[in-house]
Amino acid sequence: MMRIAYLLSAILPITLLSACVAPAKYNWGNYDGSLYGYYQDPTRLDAHLTEMESIIRSSEQTSRKVAPGIHAEYGYFLMQSGKAGEAVAQFEKEKTDWPESGQLMSIMIRQAEARSTKSSTAKD
Repeated sequence: MMRIAYLLSAILPITLLSACVAPAKYNWGNYDGSLYGYYQDPTRLDAHLTEMESIIRSSEQTSRKVAPGIHAEYGYFLMQSGKAGEAVAQFEKEKTDWPESGQLMSIMIRQAEARSTKSSTAKD
């Protein structure tokens, strides 16, 4: 009987505290696993991009805020792949969602626009 009381006194506080855990504030999806996979094998970039797209899409559907940096990183990869217009849109979303990133995102937007201008000039 004493063992049961001792066991309950140990389990009860843990159970009560675990019920107090707040839900995740931002949608991270499987970002950490995806990023780790990409770092381990850079050929998995497409899988990482797909995961970031999924996070953004599910956030829009559930009205949960996209985690900080997701739009910026996704925009960076878009810019690297020559999709400057799409990159600017992602940088703008990051800037809107996270005003503290405004200065950096403004720089990234200028770089993406410069790449876009440079690539359109090269095509002419």
